Amino acid sequence: MKIKVCGIRNQANLAFLNAAEVDFIGFIFYSKSSRNFHDGDIKGAIQSGKKKVGVFVNEAIEEVERLAEAYQLDYLQLHGDESPAYCKQLKTQGYKLLKAFSIYDQLPSNLEEYESVVDYFLFDTKGVSYGGNGTQFDWRVLDEYQLKTPFILSGGIGTQDVVALKSLSHPLLYAVDVNSKFEMAPGLKDEHLLGNFIEELKK
Repeated sequence: MKIKVCGIRNQANLAFLNAAEVDFIGFIFYSKSSRNFHDGDIKGAIQSGKKKVGVFVNEAIEEVERLAEAYQLDYLQLHGDESPAYCKQLKTQGYKLLKAFSIYDQLPSNLEEYESVVDYFLFDTKGVSYGGNGTQFDWRVLDEYQLKTPFILSGGIGTQDVVALKSLSHPLLYAVDVNSKFEMAPGLKDEHLLGNFIEELKK
């Protein structure tokens, strides 16, 4: 199972993750987020051998493209209300896309509309904010997922969830996405907690 760590905005955490057994590192480009990358202390290019994911929320396509080029992003995570047409415009230009959907107790009814225009779905918990709410939805709803697009599981995942994560057997579960449960403050990750989680999940 692959691991994505999101909300990185300082150099120390980035250096730690570059040396850790993670697959994706997420950087949030959203001014209303307390984890906004541009408020952090990483200046200039993002130096990483991992896959870099830029997280955007209802951003103008031109700005998404500008930041993707400036930071050499490998994936674009669309975490707002972006339409299939919006996704298609980016997809046809060669970008790899993750599209986030908020879940409470059932899968969204419009997933099929996005199947041909994104690479992965990301299932997060429905909350007051666009992500980073720190709560989980009922993972049993994943059993209802029958489409062909691989998905990433997100939403309030912490150290206590390793056993439950390992027990998930859906063939299209591609990765887990962690963030707020491993923070000492917004955007400041607890490397000890993260290290233990990564080690246990990868066993």
